[in-house]
Amino acid sequence: MSDNNASLNWFRHAAPYINDLRGRTLVIAMPGDALEHGNFRNLVHDLALLASLGVRLVVVHGARAQVNRALAERGIENQFHGNTRVTDRETLEITKAAVGKLRFDIEAAFSQGLPDSPMARSALKVISGNFVTARPIGVLDGVDLRWTGSVRRMEVDTINRALEQGALVLLSPLGTSLTGELFNLNYLDLAAEAARALQAEKLVLFREPRSCWSTARQCTN
Repeated sequence: MSDNNASLNWFRHAAPYINDLRGRTLVIAMPGDALEHGNFRNLVHDLALLASLGVRLVVVHGARAQVNRALAERGIENQFHGNTRVTDRETLEITKAAVGKLRFDIEAAFSQGLPDSPMARSALKVISGNFVTARPIGVLDGVDLRWTGSVRRMEVDTINRALEQGALVLLSPLGTSLTGELFNLNYLDLAAEAARALQAEKLVLFREPRSCWSTARQCTN
């Protein structure tokens, strides 16, 4: 009985926040490390629950850990200018592969019906695509960052239409330029721009304390 009362009291205290956030947009930024963490499944459950309560969710993910591991396996040295990755052609191809796998893994996590959870038999629709137009950062302090880019434009109307349909929008840290080139993006910069462009209610960042997730530039893929 005491557990039931505690749950009921929790729900009563949470109700005002649920009502306040219903119909509002939250941007969730997750580093690549988080997608391999043992708690990721619980995070998926929590986000699906928020979506079921009418919160509009945009999830932005990184891929730094996966890209670093893939480079190390191939014996390729990481190249950085300060804390910004220099993305040469080979690194870009590795980044594309890592980001593509993560995107499908995230979509699968939200599409499996979430058994043994409060959202059992309630798969959440995930929509991803070419929502981001990028541009090259170019030469910084005399160093050509090659295919490392920044956000030029975001397809706000398209994203909003997906959110209005109750879907979760997934943004990956790659963007296509006006000339069709692909650029590696900083996932925290992408999340911040998404929050600004979509006029989000909150930008939520997941990170480990005292780790490389602490600053945006250290989280470049």
